[in-house]
Amino acid sequence: MKNLYLLLNTVFILCLSTAALAQGSCTEADLQWMAAYGDSTAQVATDCGTSCIFAGDPEQCMIDCMTPLTPYTPDCILCFSGQAACASNSCFLECLFGSEAACAACVLENCQQPFFDCAGITDIDGDTWTTLSDCDDNDASINPDATEIWYDGIDQNCDGLNDYDQDMDGEMAFEYGGLDCNDLDDTIIDGAQVWYMDADMDGFGDAFNSTLSCAQPPNMVANDQDCDDSNGDMYPGAPGTSSGIDNNCNGVIEGDEMCMGDYNGDLIVNTSDLLLLLGSFGCEVDCVTDLNGDDMVNTSDLLSFLSFFGNFCGI
Repeated sequence: MKNLYLLLNTVFILCLSTAALAQGSCTEADLQWMAAYGDSTAQVATDCGTSCIFAGDPEQCMIDCMTPLTPYTPDCILCFSGQAACASNSCFLECLFGSEAACAACVLENCQQPFFDCAGITDIDGDTWTTLSDCDDNDASINPDATEIWYDGIDQNCDGLNDYDQDMDGEMAFEYGGLDCNDLDDTIIDGAQVWYMDADMDGFGDAFNSTLSCAQPPNMVANDQDCDDSNGDMYPGAPGTSSGIDNNCNGVIEGDEMCMGDYNGDLIVNTSDLLLLLGSFGCEVDCVTDLNGDDMVNTSDLLSFLSFFGNFCGI
């Protein structure tokens, strides 16, 4: 009985060591289970084959034995029954009296291909890998033993892993649409960030002109807080230039940002503003045309005003 067990064990292990489109008696679900659980299938098939080989109806015996223990369909189980019968008929003497190697060679030669034909397992590309593990049975360069070529979009070694994540840290390489700036180091998961154009070189970027990069590109910064990237006098915290522009980007023109002498807000210091100044000349309280900060409008303000006369503010 021990030698008979060795015979059947050799049969099933040989034939299951190698997933697939169903082409024979086994369904696609049968073959997927076979690929995923080959070892446990081999054990069940061996035990059932041993107990059924001398049964009056070995095929039905095999179905009755394997069905409670595996999800295989009855037609697929018949392939295992045929495999056991093949081994018993073709290799009984070699396995009973010969070496284990001789037994294995006999089973391989006589019983593996009939089982494959029955189950629907193929090796079309001839790379010695059947469709139980070959993810492309039409290309001999693709199989579980092949060397993986990264970033070509092809899974050469059939491991099912992302071809654009060589260090397998869960993030694709930056060069191929991911954020991983070093795809050879799994401790570096990302690294790429958004950079913003700083055309006026004031240290603040334009929110509407950005790029994603691992390294800081020339003339770009990590913030997007510039309200006018064409004017180096305008950025958060900038001092006022008395030009009638929002120097500090807070949305309000105030204080030293205001255009000196432009009382009517037309961004030009001209005769109209002079008339407003003269109209409040002598004011001593809450004087809106006060230029020197003494809260009065007098000759000193007039002289200051004349120094601004003709200015075009906001330019």
